[in-house]
Amino acid sequence: MENELYQPREDSLLLEKHVKKFAKGLVLDIGTGSGIQAKAAAERANSVIATDINQEAIDFCKENIKSEKIKFIVSDLFSNIRDIVFDTIIFNPPYLPDDKNKDIALDGGKKGYELIERFLSKAKKFLAEDGIILLVFSSFTDKKKVDKLIKQNGFKAEELERIHVSFEDVCCYKIT
Repeated sequence: MENELYQPREDSLLLEKHVKKFAKGLVLDIGTGSGIQAKAAAERANSVIATDINQEAIDFCKENIKSEKIKFIVSDLFSNIRDIVFDTIIFNPPYLPDDKNKDIALDGGKKGYELIERFLSKAKKFLAEDGIILLVFSSFTDKKKVDKLIKQNGFKAEELERIHVSFEDVCCYKIT
């Protein structure tokens, strides 16, 4: 399994733009990678907990991002988050279907949406009543399935923006 740090690309920059606009209160940044979203959220939020399944990503962020507002921890989605409710949850998940290289930064599961499905099934417990989720995903991930999962888990989604990048469209959703 490849553990390389995910470097910000178009999807990260799209999400960052909306994080700078919408982040509020207590923020959870899941899959922080390089920490780009945590840094953006810290500009607006009271405090940020940034998580990643990859210890190398957490070590990189602790070494390179100095902010009193951000705490970095290793966690698989919500596994190390206890009894905290967030005003904003940010998620730039691995969303590509069945990456042959098994790169944890890219592989979203066999169909590409499995990690999003796991996330959405647990997110409501950690989201404040008037909280928001900012989620980015690719057209390679079945958009109709993602929309269905959002609805099944009791959420509503608003597409904030969609950009075209080489062979795919990247969508940024605000979920309430």
